[in-house]
Amino acid sequence: MTTTQRIDVHHHVLPEFYKDVQRAAGITGSAYQAFPEWSPEKSLAVMDENRIGTSIFSFTSPGIFYGDLAQTRDLARRFNDWLAELVASRPDRFGAFAFLPLPDVDAALREIAHIYDDLKLDGVCLLTSVDERYIGHPDFWPVYEELNRREAVVFIHPCYPPGTEARGWDIPRMLIDYPFETTRVATNLIFNGVMEKLPKIKFILSHAGGTLPMLAHRISIFDKITKQRDNYPQGALAYVKRFFYDTALCGHPAPLDALSAFAPPSQILFGTDFPYVSAPIATAETQGFDAYAGFDAPARYAVERGNAERLFPRLATR
Repeated sequence: MTTTQRIDVHHHVLPEFYKDVQRAAGITGSAYQAFPEWSPEKSLAVMDENRIGTSIFSFTSPGIFYGDLAQTRDLARRFNDWLAELVASRPDRFGAFAFLPLPDVDAALREIAHIYDDLKLDGVCLLTSVDERYIGHPDFWPVYEELNRREAVVFIHPCYPPGTEARGWDIPRMLIDYPFETTRVATNLIFNGVMEKLPKIKFILSHAGGTLPMLAHRISIFDKITKQRDNYPQGALAYVKRFFYDTALCGHPAPLDALSAFAPPSQILFGTDFPYVSAPIATAETQGFDAYAGFDAPARYAVERGNAERLFPRLATR
């Protein structure tokens, strides 16, 4: 049995003040249930149960933009300063992806400087869309340029799709909409030329890339005939292989086989999605990952820890 201490790149925080922000906006729970209970101690218990040495924390959907730009700027600064204090309390066990105050581009550029120059956090978390624009939209190009200059690690987490929902549709959005939103963003980043023109950003896609492994071949069939073809001259599959992918909620051979067909082991990272999935589910999915026979020993070490050490050198085993 391996004793590798995993690095979990998909692990959320949900302090009471974030619940209060959501309640003030009329949001009373997560995508399918009441708000889960979270504390640093609960995270540490899950980490210890599942051989996780360090978790890179992130806030997640619905984010911090509720129509008021001033509020968004204030929340980004408050949340990121709080994350820095949390990481400082246990730098060996905790890391963090910071929030940006999008859609305010100028404020986002200022916050990037604060995140990297003052707080020294590990990267940035972007939700798949904000203010009815997907990540990859040209309006946010100065932000991508600065993240590229910083050689940033950018964790992309799905959120509710923009626009209205069909009448009578009552299926929890996280079940199928979240994977589709991740696929939309990945394709948007490729088609809008972000992946080609700004190659120093290391994008991590949640949940094994959503439905991207199933659709990558289909997308690539049309490489030479889309109107955006000049933005991705290497062909879609070349850029698909450059994304990083976490394994959260993919503790089964089928999604791991599909992902491995398009992404080399060097691009796959371990994730749990705690606390938005319960501790028992996180453990069961981890056990499914452990039972997967598709990784040999070097590949498994890379997925569990080695690849994350490349992205976060401060966590490298001394």
